[in-house]
Amino acid sequence: MSISIYEALNLPVMKNTKLAAGYNGVTNIIKWVTIVEVIEDINRLQEGEFLITTGYGLKDNSREFERLLSMKKLSGAAIYTGFYLDYIPQSFIDIANENDLPLIELPTEINFSIITKSILEQILNKQMEMISFSLDTHKKLTQLVLQNKGQNIISDTLSELTGSSIFVMNEASEVTYFVKAHNDLKFDGDKLSVKKSDLPYQELSSDCQEKRKPIELDYEDFKVLFYPIIANEKEYGCLIAFKELEEWQELHLNAIEHAATVYAIEYLKEDAVMQTQIRLRGEFLEELINKNFQTSSIALERGKKLGYDLSINQAVLHIKIGKFLDSLEHRKSMDSLYSHAVMTLEKLGRQFIVRERLDGLIILFEVRQEDKKNLKQDSLEAAELLLNRWRIKNPDIPLVIGVGKSYSDINQLSHSAAEANYAADLAHLLLCPKYIIHYDDLGTFHLLIQMKEMGLSLKDFYEEHIGELLKKSKQGINLIETLEAYFKNNLNLQSTSEELFIHRHTLKYRLNLIQTRSGYDLNSADERLKLQIAFAAYKLEQYYQN
Repeated sequence: MSISIYEALNLPVMKNTKLAAGYNGVTNIIKWVTIVEVIEDINRLQEGEFLITTGYGLKDNSREFERLLSMKKLSGAAIYTGFYLDYIPQSFIDIANENDLPLIELPTEINFSIITKSILEQILNKQMEMISFSLDTHKKLTQLVLQNKGQNIISDTLSELTGSSIFVMNEASEVTYFVKAHNDLKFDGDKLSVKKSDLPYQELSSDCQEKRKPIELDYEDFKVLFYPIIANEKEYGCLIAFKELEEWQELHLNAIEHAATVYAIEYLKEDAVMQTQIRLRGEFLEELINKNFQTSSIALERGKKLGYDLSINQAVLHIKIGKFLDSLEHRKSMDSLYSHAVMTLEKLGRQFIVRERLDGLIILFEVRQEDKKNLKQDSLEAAELLLNRWRIKNPDIPLVIGVGKSYSDINQLSHSAAEANYAADLAHLLLCPKYIIHYDDLGTFHLLIQMKEMGLSLKDFYEEHIGELLKKSKQGINLIETLEAYFKNNLNLQSTSEELFIHRHTLKYRLNLIQTRSGYDLNSADERLKLQIAFAAYKLEQYYQN
């Protein structure tokens, strides 16, 4: 720690000195005191040094000294008058004022050594104070970690030690805990205001984590510090500290820095416990959906030990990333998706188990029948919340969410898992692809899947009905593509022709060709249905082959 020019001017030894210029720079911090008789090489002076000089040679070489004053390198400068200068030149005063550099006039009766000793004693005293405070802070916070007191007690203690308001942010820039020590701060769970002025704390928190550097700002008479919490190269969030500007000291920064390390250790501890729990619960989920358990009662009991009640209604979600990513991007996206899913479901207040797979996440979660909603609606709303919150922060990485049916019998959870997987995989085969699809909404595909599981040949089925359409015409017309567009646009000629970039007469010619080859009348609802089912069977069989 150091002292400011203002504090130095108030020392007894400086009683008879005069501040000649640079009044706006009295808060400049003195890092060291340097006595120079002859100013020759100004580049050797260090940032924050307080220069004391007799003024020897300045009458003849004022330009070099003027350049030094304009460099904004020194914290301040003191010049003796009475030895070599009778007064401080006006050019020095003007430049010092322009650069907010305090310029102090010293009388000859004050000795060099007395000034230096007094200022350096203050600097050393403050440094010892900071070291003592730092050790005390480190000791108290570390003891809390060793005693497993948790983040809330750590935050309370940090606030008491520093007299600061403390806000703890997670990696999603959401407040997880706060200690408000100032009445001028207002927080309603979303908006944080200082003296009725809203602070963009979430944006600043995200910026702090992204840059991995503290952000310090003066805001409405407060010093506000954002400090990142990092462990093992992973960002866990950040701390926000509020302290009155006039009371802010470097030792407070030091305390927040210690605290960030302690929080990081706490997060690592939580991570270790969580990773073990994640592994155990994930393995348990795999056993449930693969029916690798001895009896239902044993599975129910094991679920209770892992904090999950398997006797309630529950469903499975299968979340997949809807675009190709390289291995590094995929790993990062999966980590982000996992955290996102956990935080969202925790906010919903539901039981859940998440299991990561190569192609995405499998989630078993509690569904409820309340507020006039059925179980299907509840599970779809949970999926929509997951998707919408993801899109806000990851608009360039699409997700596809398959939703299985709800069951209360653990023996049927494997059905929900298979249904969710089918829904996620087949969503893109629908005429109008969806990002969230419930198994029940697969429609025709639902029936075709059952046909295939019964051993019926999808290929034989679709070739019987649309086999002739799969062969391109002599003109190279893709009749299957035309049929798909026609169904997709609800038989609207104008919309279909626009999608295919062809004239309506050309479309009519193709539709007539489809009727001739297939033998089905497109004006008949019953015969169109046969074509739609056959077309869906074709797409589903192509999916299985790929």
